[in-house]
Amino acid sequence: MIQNILNRKKGGKTVLYTAITIILMIAVVVSLIGYLYNNAEERAYENLHVQTKQIKDDLTLQILSDRENLATMANFAAKLYLDGDDYSLMFNSFKPIGLIANIGILNPDNTFVTKTGAVSLDGKISFEEEAARGAYISGRVHDLTNPDNELVRTAVPIVADGECVGVLYGVIKLDAISARYTGLANELDAQLFIYDAEKGDLIVDTVHGELGNISFLADRKYNDSYSYEEIENSEKGFSHFKSAYRDEDVLLHYSTIEEIDWKIALVRYDSQVFAEVHSLMHVLLVVLFAMIAIMSAFSLLLINSEKRKGAVADCAADIRRILLEASGTKNHIAEALKQVCVFTESRSAIFFDTNGEDYRYTAPKYQASTLPEAKKKILMAEIFRYVSEYIIEHESSINVVILKANKQLLEANPALYELMTDGGISEIVFSATVNNHNHITVLCVINPKRKSAAKLLAEKVSACFSIALNNQTILNKTKLAATTDSLTGALNRVAYNNDLHIVNEEKPADFSCIYVDVNELHYRNNKFGHAAGDEMLLFIAHSLKDVFFGHKVYRMGGDEFLVFTQNCSQDDVKRGIEIFLEQLKCRDYHVAIGMSYRTQNTNTEEMVREAEVRMYEEKAKYYQNKGQKNSDPLDKEYVQAKTGILEIDTMLSVMKEKYNGIYRVSLDNDKASRVLMPAYLKYNETEEHFSKLFAKYVSESAHSDYHRALLSFQNYDALKQQLSAGNTPKITYKKLNGEIVTLSVHKLCDTDDMNFDTLWIFAKK
Repeated sequence: MIQNILNRKKGGKTVLYTAITIILMIAVVVSLIGYLYNNAEERAYENLHVQTKQIKDDLTLQILSDRENLATMANFAAKLYLDGDDYSLMFNSFKPIGLIANIGILNPDNTFVTKTGAVSLDGKISFEEEAARGAYISGRVHDLTNPDNELVRTAVPIVADGECVGVLYGVIKLDAISARYTGLANELDAQLFIYDAEKGDLIVDTVHGELGNISFLADRKYNDSYSYEEIENSEKGFSHFKSAYRDEDVLLHYSTIEEIDWKIALVRYDSQVFAEVHSLMHVLLVVLFAMIAIMSAFSLLLINSEKRKGAVADCAADIRRILLEASGTKNHIAEALKQVCVFTESRSAIFFDTNGEDYRYTAPKYQASTLPEAKKKILMAEIFRYVSEYIIEHESSINVVILKANKQLLEANPALYELMTDGGISEIVFSATVNNHNHITVLCVINPKRKSAAKLLAEKVSACFSIALNNQTILNKTKLAATTDSLTGALNRVAYNNDLHIVNEEKPADFSCIYVDVNELHYRNNKFGHAAGDEMLLFIAHSLKDVFFGHKVYRMGGDEFLVFTQNCSQDDVKRGIEIFLEQLKCRDYHVAIGMSYRTQNTNTEEMVREAEVRMYEEKAKYYQNKGQKNSDPLDKEYVQAKTGILEIDTMLSVMKEKYNGIYRVSLDNDKASRVLMPAYLKYNETEEHFSKLFAKYVSESAHSDYHRALLSFQNYDALKQQLSAGNTPKITYKKLNGEIVTLSVHKLCDTDDMNFDTLWIFAKK
C-alpha cells in the first residue's frame, strides 16, 4: 500500500515536471519564432539594398563598357572617313560585344548605313539634333529601320578634324538585357524592373508578359507613409504595398542608375522574405511536438533490459551490414558512425587509427559546441596514449572503457580532463582494436545518453570498423593503381577523364594546359632499344612532376604528356617550362610544347585542343630546323611536306578523332593544299581558288543561319589584320546534317609578316 502511494506520488511528480518542461519549451519556441521574424525582416531590407546595388553596378559597368567600345569604333570610323574609305571594313569585322548586337551609322544627309545597306531616314530623325546630343543611351525606342521593333540605342558621335561627320549607333536588344538580368533576379528569388527614369517605360520586367510602364504601381495600396510619388520622385529608397496578384504585402527597393537616365526596382513578396522562417518554424514545431511526444512517452513507458539488448543487436547488425557488405559506399564508415551516434543518443562518434585516418559524425544540434580541430587532434592523441599504456600494462587489447571527466581523471591526467571539460564532454565510451602489426584503431562515443547501449554497441562493432578501414585502404590503393601510369608514375587517361569533369565544374582561376610531346622517341627506341626510350620517358615525367610540383601531370599516350596548373600566373608557367627544358638539355632530350592559358577556365577541352595545336606547330618547327626527311609511305610524306611534322603517326592518331579536315591556305594567292582528310570539302589541288570552294561548301553544307558569318572568312584582308594582331579567327556553326563544327584559322609559326600562310582547321564539336 505504501509503495503504491509512493509510486503514485512519483508518477504525479513526473507528470508535473513533464508538463512544466513542455510549457517552458513552448514559451521558448514562441519567443524564438518572434525573434526570427523580426530578424528576417531586417535582413530582407538589407539584402534588397545590397542586391539592387549589385545589379545596378553590373548594368552600369556593362553600359559604360559598351559605350567605350562604341567610342573606339567611332574613332576607327573617323579614320576610315579621313582616308576616304567607306565603313564596310568596320561593318564586316564587327562582332556582337557586350550587350551591343549590331551597329549603324547616321550620315549628315540623314541616311542610315548598316552592314546590309543604306536607308534614308528623312522626317524620322534629325542628324543635327543627334549630333548635338553627343554620346548618350536611350530608353525604350523604336528601331530606325523597323518601327515595329523596340530596342535600346546607344550613340557616339564620329568626329573627324573637329567636325561631326556621323553618329555611330549601337543596338541593344531588349531581350538581351532581359535575359541577362532575369536570370540574376531568379537567382536572387526576386522580381526585377528596369525603366526609363524620365518616361517610366520598362526595359526589363520579370513579372508581366509585355513591357509597359512603371506607372502600373500607382494604383497599389501603400503601407504606412509609403507612396508611388515617393518612388517616382526620389533617387532611391524602400517602399511597402499590397500586391495586386497575391493576398500579401510586397517589399520594394528602388534606386537611380548613375551615368544613365534609368531606374531599377527590386521586389520580393513577404512569403519569400519569411520563407526560411516559415520553414524553420515548421521544423521547430515538429521538433517541439516530437520532444513533447518523447517526454510523454518516457513518463509512461519503461524499457526493460532485454529489449535494450535486442535493440543493440539489431543496430549492430545494421552497422555490420553498412561496414562490411561489398556494395558499401565511399562514406560507409561515416554512415555507420551516424548509426552509432543516433542509436546511443550521443553528441558525436569518432573512429581513428595510428596512421592518422579519422572519421567523425556529430549530431546536428551539437555541432556548434564541439571542440576546435586542433583540440580534437590533441584529444585523440591523449586517448592513444591511454590505450598504449593500457596495452603495455595488461598485455592485451582494450575491450570497452568508459572515461569520465571526474576527480579521478583530474588526478591521473589533468591535460585530458581539461580537454574534456573545455569541450563540454562529460563521458567517453571507447573500444580499441590492435592487429598483429601493432596497428591500433579506436571507436569513441562521446556523451551518450544511453550509456549501457553505447558500451554494448562499441563492444560488438569495434572490430567491424577496423576491418572496414582496412578494406577502404585496400580500395584506395586499387583506385590509385587504376589512375596511375605504371611506367612513369604520372596520372593516366582514366585520371584525366575523371579530373576533366571536375575542372570544368570548378572553373579554376589562372588555369593553364601544357601539352608535351617527346621528339624522336621512335628513333631512340629503334637505335638504342626500348629501355632507352623508357628511361627517356621516366626522366621527362619526373622532370615535369618536379618543376610543376603540386599540379596534375598526365601521360596521355606513348610519348605525350599533359599538365594542368591552377592559380599559377602565365609568367610563372612560362618560367617553369624554361626550367623544364633546361633540365632536358643535360640528357640531350627534346620535346615539343604547346601551352594555353586562361585567367578563368570555362572550357577545358578547348584549352587542351589549343595547346595541342600549338604543340604540333612547335613539333613542325623542330623537324624543319633539323632538316630531316621522312621515309614513311607516300601519303605520310605528302602530309609531312605540307605541315613540316615528321612523326605523323602520332599526329594522325590524335587528329582523326578530333578534326574533320585541315587545309594549308595562302591568303596571298588563295591557293590551298590538303593536310588531313581532303574529302571533307571535296577539295583537290587543281582548284584555282580556295575561297570559291569554301563558298560552295557553305552553300551546300552549312545551315543558312550561319552563311553570312562563315562567308566573312572570305575577306582575307580582315583575316590578315586579326592574325597580325595575334588573334585567332574562329566560328562555331551548325551543318545541315545537325553536326556542330568549329572553324579556326591559325597563322603558321614558320611564316613572316609578309607571307600569310595559314592553317584552316575544321574541328568536331
